[in-house]
Amino acid sequence: MAIISVPCNIFVILRFLYLNYRHSRILAVKTFPSRHQSRFTISHNPSIFLLFNLSLGDCISGLYLLTLAVGDRIYDNHYQHQHGSHFNCSMIRNVWIISPTCTMARIFSQTALLASILLTFMVAMDRFILVVFPRSRHKITMKSARIITTVCWLLSLLLAVPVGFLSLQGAMTQSSSTRFDILGQFCNVDSSTSTFVLVVAYLDLFLGFGLYLTSMILYIIIYRKLKQSTHNFRTMSSNRAEKHVSIILSAVVLTNIFTYLPIALFAILGQVIPGYNINDTQLFPSIVLLLYVNAVVNPILLISLSAQIASPSHRIGQSSDCATSKGRLNLTQ
Repeated sequence: MAIISVPCNIFVILRFLYLNYRHSRILAVKTFPSRHQSRFTISHNPSIFLLFNLSLGDCISGLYLLTLAVGDRIYDNHYQHQHGSHFNCSMIRNVWIISPTCTMARIFSQTALLASILLTFMVAMDRFILVVFPRSRHKITMKSARIITTVCWLLSLLLAVPVGFLSLQGAMTQSSSTRFDILGQFCNVDSSTSTFVLVVAYLDLFLGFGLYLTSMILYIIIYRKLKQSTHNFRTMSSNRAEKHVSIILSAVVLTNIFTYLPIALFAILGQVIPGYNINDTQLFPSIVLLLYVNAVVNPILLISLSAQIASPSHRIGQSSDCATSKGRLNLTQ
């Protein structure tokens, strides 16, 4: 997954930066630039700014997957060199889970998970307000978008760094030093018995599923609104473009729901069924990695969205704008 995720997310990030640079150059040579000419720039459009930060979160998830892949290869060779090709895991010390690389992967994982949850929800909320309540005074502005993203990243890091080091501390105990369990090998939080770490793990799980489900409901309302009414739109092409953007973004949320649903169900089963251990499930490794599938799917969907943004038929033109009382454009904004 890392082979697809990292290049695709880097491409999306560079694509957004290129569009921002191109339109900034256009605005620089215009004596009186019109408002709709800056609607696709990161520095002028709150929606694009939120999507750009979401791409950064997915890129961090990709780096986490890449770290796991590289670490698995390096440490597998290390164990075979030190103990032979048929070593007994219970008899050797698991140096991977206490390595600085694994600690960095834990921080990457936690930061990306929480930031993606919060930013995906804020993108959905932004679209909901713009389409369902186009004349609302409570739209997300560039100032509020910067504040929102700063809070999302700071909160994610403030939780990720303690989780990373507390998990490392738990992995260094004698009882954990010879463990080769799935979550430990994935540099996740299971190696720690800290209450704080467990609370954060369940927060990620249920907050993620809850906010993704709420976002999906918001996109259903958005699509119904677009389907039932066209009086806010100056042309049918603008309405179709809005539907296309909403479908792409709702697909992002739907992917996230399906990635969180299996592990949420298994976590609930682990609480209600006595003696049930989720780690004993053969599908558990796949279920854990499923949490990061959105880092692969999202950039592909956002590439399609960026193509929609850069399309000549929707690029710049009053006939395709959906204007509000404050001049804020609905189309990709």
